[in-house]
Parts: sequence; C-alpha cells; structure tokens
Amino acid sequence: MHRTKLVRGLFVAALAVSMLAPTTAYAATARIYVNKGVKSARLGMYDTAAARRIGRVVLKKRDRSYAGRVVWVRYFGTKRNGKYALELYSNKSRKVFAFVINRNTYATAKGIRVGSSEAALTAAYGTLLTANPGPVYNRYVLGGRSGTDFYVRGGVVTKIVVRRF
Repeated sequence: MHRTKLVRGLFVAALAVSMLAPTTAYAATARIYVNKGVKSARLGMYDTAAARRIGRVVLKKRDRSYAGRVVWVRYFGTKRNGKYALELYSNKSRKVFAFVINRNTYATAKGIRVGSSEAALTAAYGTLLTANPGPVYNRYVLGGRSGTDFYVRGGVVTKIVVRRF
C-alpha cells in the first residue's frame, strides 16, 4: 500500500511538471506586439502603468535632449555594450510613445527578434515592410504613425522600435 501511494505521488508530480513545461518555455521569451507594445504594456499608456507590466525598472531619468522635448526614459534589464535590454520612452504628459528593444529576449509573434537575419525578417513580413536603406543601418518599417521599425546592420536585426509619432 505504501508503494502504491509513492508511485501515485510520483505520477502526480511528473504530470504537474509536464503541464508547467510549455508555460515555462513560452515565458522565457517576452512578446513584442508589432505596432502596439511589449508584453502587456501598450503605446499611449501612462508610463508608470506600462513599466509595471514590463518588470523591474533599473534606471529612470529625464532626458531634455530628445529633439528639443522633455521625455522620460525607463530602462529594463542589465546594461551590456552601453545598452539596456528594453527602454521605455514617455512624453511630458507621461504617455508612452516608444519601446526600444536591444536584446533577443523579446520576439514578435512571427519569431523576429534582435539577432534574427534580414532574410528571416523579410520572409516573415514580406510586402508589409517598407525598406529605408541608410549608410549604417537598413531600417524596415512596419505600419504607419504607430509602427514597428527593425534596424538591420550586416544582415542582422540589431534593434526593434515599437513607436507612435
């Protein structure tokens, strides 16, 4: 009888772990919602509410040099090579107007992330993208005033910006 309870307990534990495994794998990559936001934070939200939906803010500062406007910037994640994993920008009214993604921990529904190839980007979004070649980066735009910009250098996506102008 004791052995039966032990086997039953191990079975229940294994079942619980197997049910959690897909959730854990999915949670490892945060979602970029093209033209809308990151995770459950959205463009146009108040910055404090949006920040709570993303995670722990490691640095917050006021930037007066942003095109002559006062903006607030919140940084998430660790700083590597001078950049944080995610940056949230809000205007003087504290409404979010941009998310800048600098790491591969965030991906779109089609699997595009920092580090994806230019070929994968164009295959995923095709004619929906507008290409803007430049001397350093090729910028691919998806959307209009609310849109998502993919910055490509050397055939690799190096930055993704979800923005509203």
